[in-house]
Amino acid sequence: MQLDKLRIYQNTVLGALGGLLGWALISLLVRFDTTNPWLLFAKDAALGAAVGFSIGLAIGAADQWAEGWAWKKLRRVLLSAAIGLGAGAVGLLIGESIFLFAGGGVWPRALGWAIFGLLLGAGQWPVTGMPSKGRFGALGGFLGGLIGGATYERLSLVLRDAGMARELALTAGSAVGLIILGACIGLLMALVEGILRRAWLHFLYGPLEGKTITLDSRRTVTTLGRSDACDIMIRGDADLQPIHAAIEVQTNAFHLSPREGVVLLRNTNVAQPVQNHALQHGDKVQIGRSRFVFETGQE
Repeated sequence: MQLDKLRIYQNTVLGALGGLLGWALISLLVRFDTTNPWLLFAKDAALGAAVGFSIGLAIGAADQWAEGWAWKKLRRVLLSAAIGLGAGAVGLLIGESIFLFAGGGVWPRALGWAIFGLLLGAGQWPVTGMPSKGRFGALGGFLGGLIGGATYERLSLVLRDAGMARELALTAGSAVGLIILGACIGLLMALVEGILRRAWLHFLYGPLEGKTITLDSRRTVTTLGRSDACDIMIRGDADLQPIHAAIEVQTNAFHLSPREGVVLLRNTNVAQPVQNHALQHGDKVQIGRSRFVFETGQE
């Protein structure tokens, strides 16, 4: 198992910043108390939408940034934010319904945040075009939302019970709680992917050195090169062609082949050019000046 510590760190930090942005938005836009059930549901939907938009934006940015930023990826980031907006509104409406049915408590609302995390994570499938991202994201988002949401809901109660004024307790609890919520969702989504993925590229040398990129057997073709059009974009390698190589899924195996550049297999001291190579665990490959190893989780 090869965990990408940098990606986990980026997801956690950007998720936390997304939670902070969500707190700022609800502080500006959702500042009213009500006992009217319909207005209460409307407030929860607005709160969930604001937080969901912010964390969805952060998670989308973290995922696209980890694999090389390009302006064309802004569309994916905004799609992740839009999915987060809808997921937050739906999740908190469900959470409030469960809260009223159960007669109160922290966990009913935490379950609403968990549903938000699940929907946001599942939404990474259409964002990235990778079904595995949706599966891993749904599980990680659910766990992160449940843990972070429970902390968020509990924190303001703890601060209030400690003697803090109600308004201050709610403000401080919301700020810290939403930061923890965003961090937990980002952390768990990246961690679950790192643990459960079946195949990935671990870059040993070049602009992506130290990073790992998940491969999905349901994505027919994954292109590599320095062009913005590539699925794996490698900036800063002058020896790479715009669309240098491709990894295609053929009969449940990953096959590596050149497109506009030379692909070298470096399992021995002699670099061997390949045309259509069925990748095996541990294969070391060079394209341009970049080198990576293909891994499948096998020991």
